Amino acid sequence: MSDLLTAERLDTRAPELTRYYDVAALASAVAGLASLAPLPSSVSAVLLAVFVLIGPGLAVVTWLRLPVAAAVAAVPVLGLSVVTAATTVLAWFYRWPATGLLLVIVLAVVASALRHRWHDTGAEPVRAVTVQQVSCRLAQWWHAARRNRPLILVAVALAVWVAVLFGLGSTAYAQFGLLFVGSGPGLVVCALMMLGAFVWALRERAVGTAAAAVLGVIVVERLTPTLITDVPIYGWTYKHLGVVDYIQQFQTLPPKGVDIYGEWPGFFTAFAWFGDITSADMMSIAHWFAPVIHVLLAVVIAAIARLLGFGMRVALTAAMVAELVNWVGQDYFSPQAIALVMALGVVALLVVSTEHRSAAYLSILVFAALVPTHQLTPYWLFGVTVALAVTRKIRPWWIPVPYFAILVAYLVPRLDIVAPYGLLSGFNPVDNAASNVTAVGTFGKIFTSAVCRSLSAGIILLAVVCAILLWRRKRPAWVATVMAFSSFALLAGQSYGGEAIFRVYLYAVPGCAILIAPILVDTLTIRFRSGLLRRVVPVGLASGLAYVTFAGLQGYFGLWSLVIGYQSQVTFAEDILANEKPPATIISLYPAGLPTRVSADYLEFAVVDKDFDQPLLALPPAVLEGFPHGGQIEMLTADAAERDGDTYLVFNTQGTAAIRYYGYLPDGSVENFEDQMRSSPDWSVYAQDDNSTIFRYTGPRR
Repeated sequence: MSDLLTAERLDTRAPELTRYYDVAALASAVAGLASLAPLPSSVSAVLLAVFVLIGPGLAVVTWLRLPVAAAVAAVPVLGLSVVTAATTVLAWFYRWPATGLLLVIVLAVVASALRHRWHDTGAEPVRAVTVQQVSCRLAQWWHAARRNRPLILVAVALAVWVAVLFGLGSTAYAQFGLLFVGSGPGLVVCALMMLGAFVWALRERAVGTAAAAVLGVIVVERLTPTLITDVPIYGWTYKHLGVVDYIQQFQTLPPKGVDIYGEWPGFFTAFAWFGDITSADMMSIAHWFAPVIHVLLAVVIAAIARLLGFGMRVALTAAMVAELVNWVGQDYFSPQAIALVMALGVVALLVVSTEHRSAAYLSILVFAALVPTHQLTPYWLFGVTVALAVTRKIRPWWIPVPYFAILVAYLVPRLDIVAPYGLLSGFNPVDNAASNVTAVGTFGKIFTSAVCRSLSAGIILLAVVCAILLWRRKRPAWVATVMAFSSFALLAGQSYGGEAIFRVYLYAVPGCAILIAPILVDTLTIRFRSGLLRRVVPVGLASGLAYVTFAGLQGYFGLWSLVIGYQSQVTFAEDILANEKPPATIISLYPAGLPTRVSADYLEFAVVDKDFDQPLLALPPAVLEGFPHGGQIEMLTADAAERDGDTYLVFNTQGTAAIRYYGYLPDGSVENFEDQMRSSPDWSVYAQDDNSTIFRYTGPRR
């Protein structure tokens, strides 16, 4: 029997590791201080990121006797929690000493790491390492790497991926997405090569190489958009950039009532502080955000699997499965991405709370930082905590009580803000599970939707089967089962604007991956005696894994033509927001392309009219009947003539692609409407390039 179903007892961290943790904390503190030096902003950003993800967490963990895997999960989560909580409190009290906060955190880290001067733990001192020893060890690693064939395959896959990137820089519209244009199919090949190297490494018990393959998949799937675009993808990314820019400029939260972001500011204040310290361009931070988030997710998911008693091969497989099947594009510069990492960190702490009560108490602090960071994630995490407490899987039993108190105390003063968005959308799980996109659309849309649904349903059903198998073999499965299926309870009362089903699957992925990983490792490494099984099982596994890899990529890149951004559009939007005076109206046909809330200037317009940038397709269907010959241009012209301030009408490639993709309007109607605008004496072209045409009303006023 392989080690996949053999629960390994994780020993409490050895005392001598404490000193190594202290050295790492001190090193991270040096990195934090160095971020204040007059260095290039990109270097400062890397240094500060290292400090945030290592220093504060190690300063806390080094006081506790936690299993190594729990410490690995807790360290980055605690760092994120410290920064989000501290910056949120400062913003609430209208205090924004960005540099002072960094110095306070650095001082706390240094004081914690140097505590052995006053409190000797008996740990052996860290021995000095000579240059000769380092060079000898590097030579040994190099010799071993040259003989490591799975690692060579990882290197080859990376080389192929670099070549593939050159064919992805300029891709035309494709209804099937990025994988079907240019060198797009090469991404599937590279991901499959990485997966092959991973399986090979598992069979040879080369866990280091398997970890490299997991990182390689993250590079292929998540770093690709960063390297082939000039600005971040997804139009909604820029709404978050605008809020961060406002906090940076005015060192306070946005006015209440404009949007909901100011009421859950943890993410925004943290990155505003980060930008103030490093002087880094927040657009660049957002551009590199997704790969970093996926690395953190992989680390925390693997740590949870280890804490549940599984071996390192199973833990790495859980991280790989989670990466391959996560097609939901929720990894962009957003509160929910950070919140998911923090929530999983809380789960890791709760898993070890039965033997380490301090972990449970520490989880309360992380939860308190999570609540003002995202609206939905804390409620899912609270449900997970209640289920685990009722079944006596965590200690103490009353941990959900302070969680609930924090949730209520935070929500009640904000009920008037939340109410317009809907606390509950009806107790109908079927309706709440419906997507916010109901149009049939093109064949490409039908194909991508079918791929995503089949992958999601397949993973959920497979996780159910694996949970049963683990339960029958008396292996640890309950915690992962709760993680995997508790999010479906959200559908009982909330549709989350038609996005609930996407969030449900997102929250389910880590638990499903942990349930699937043990059975998958066993199947990949077991030696079947039957000749038929030796032939059938490998073919079936290879086919299944290949489909999962393709489906995950297709779900992630299938909407590429709709979500890509262009630097010129960012520039157009910034110019309009900076040079216009409110009130003004910016109308796009579809909410994509021109990022109308990219900078702090959007608040001036949103305060006057929070719907100043409402898209045309958001109007009642009756208004769009017969488009573009149903009097729409006359309606827009009359409305612009009566409005105070300027009115802009935006056409862009992403909006046109989305309308065509979803079939919202008849083919050719957008082009026809644009021709009418060009012929109208009341509208003139304000700005134009290959991806955008912006008209401004210049006719008479009424």
